[in-house]
Parts: sequence; C-alpha cells; structure tokens
Amino acid sequence: MSVKVKFSARSEIGKVRTNNEDNLYCNGIIMTEQDREKSFTLNGITQSPCIFAVCDGMGGEECGELASLTAVKNLNQHSQKIINNINNLNQNIYDYALDTNKKLLSQNSRMGTTLVMCVVIENYLCIYSLGDSRGYRIENNRLLRVTDDHTVAEDKARMGLITYAQSEKDRSRHILTRCLGIYEDNFTISPDVNGPYDLEKCTGALLCSDGLTEMLNFQEISWIIKNSLSPSEAVNKLVDGALERGGIDNVTCILIKIERE
Repeated sequence: MSVKVKFSARSEIGKVRTNNEDNLYCNGIIMTEQDREKSFTLNGITQSPCIFAVCDGMGGEECGELASLTAVKNLNQHSQKIINNINNLNQNIYDYALDTNKKLLSQNSRMGTTLVMCVVIENYLCIYSLGDSRGYRIENNRLLRVTDDHTVAEDKARMGLITYAQSEKDRSRHILTRCLGIYEDNFTISPDVNGPYDLEKCTGALLCSDGLTEMLNFQEISWIIKNSLSPSEAVNKLVDGALERGGIDNVTCILIKIERE
C-alpha cells in the first residue's frame, strides 16, 4: 500500500535575533544562505520513503548557521544512504561538519547544531534526535511528544533533582549535553531513536526548534494542530503564535500528515 505525505514548513528569524541559525530539510529541499535572511515557507506532497529534519545551530558557538546548513546539506547529499542505513546518520553529519569546521574556522573555534529528523519508510515512521529540538507524533488526532531534550536541565529532572515543569524554566535548559559538530575527533555520539511507529496508527509528525517550544506550551501546540484544517494552516498559526509571544529566538517547524492509499 502506497503512502502519501503532505507537509508544510516555515522558518522565521524572530523578533530579537539578527540572523537565522535554524535550517530544515524537506525531502531534498533546504534553506540556502539567501533563504535564511527572510521568511521561508514551503508546502508540498511526496511519497514514502522520505526524510524531514529541523536543525538549530548553536548560538553560543561560532557559525551556528553554518553548522545547521552543513547538517542539512549532508542529508541532501546522502539521503539514499541514510534511508538504507539510518544508524550511520550521526557519523556522516559529524564528519562533514568537522571537515568544514577545519577549512573555514580558526583552530580554537567550534560549531554545533541540534537535529530532529523524521523518516517515513514503507509503513513506518521513525524520529531521531540530538539536542533540544523536539519531535512529536500524531496518533488518533492526539499530539504525543516522543523526544527528550538533551540538556542539563532535563538531566536534572530525570534524576529527580527538579520536576519536569521546573526544567522548562531552569537556567540550564539551554546547555546541551548532546549535539552535532563540536566534539573532538573520534568521539562517538548517536541520536536517540524513537519508533518505528506503524502508520496504521501514526498519522503524522511535528518537528520544531526550541524557538517554538519556548514561546508556546504543549497544550497550545496540540490545540492548534488538532483544530487546523491543513498542515499549512497549523504551521502558520504555530509560528505566528511564537512571534506574537515575543519571538525571542529563531523559530522553525515542519508538520507532516500521512495518508495511506
């Protein structure tokens, strides 16, 4: 049985930042250097197999925007390899980022990026993550968060030192414990693997940078998706909502809906 995938994506600089360190990948389409300077919107329909991803370059490191661009370019160049051997994704991106890092940055400089990625292949959907960009699946018209934040704050919550509600406001919520691109050579790091989810139950997914989740809470995000008539309507309401709340960071999200034919 064939699988049709409808998707909508949008990325904005926000109200405070002067550049967009986010990037995205929609089954071969990425944001170029020119795209990042303005509002970016993309809507489309594709079929399985397909890959979608959101990357958030680390603002505290040099060239965060280069790190996120490097990551999505790597996906673009090696998408078929990723579909066939998804567990090698992290090493592919790390090697590519490290090579670019050596060429373009000073010896003491680093670049890093988060990654949340959705792969739809055959009758299944998987979500992979590194960092604090989040992934959700949609099941029975309900939004379900499937990724953990790789941050010091969420580590403290997992250890019971603070509550998860407190971790959302903790000062260490932006200190990443896992990401791509800043580790020493030969350092092995792997993404979390969430799924596979059977497409008989899983009807879609949301990927987003923390520019969305810092501005809108889970209940608000869930309500918007449940009450929107299309992926593009939902994405526009989500991003507009984050901007109306202050847009303190770049905000990027991709919403996909699965239709089994």
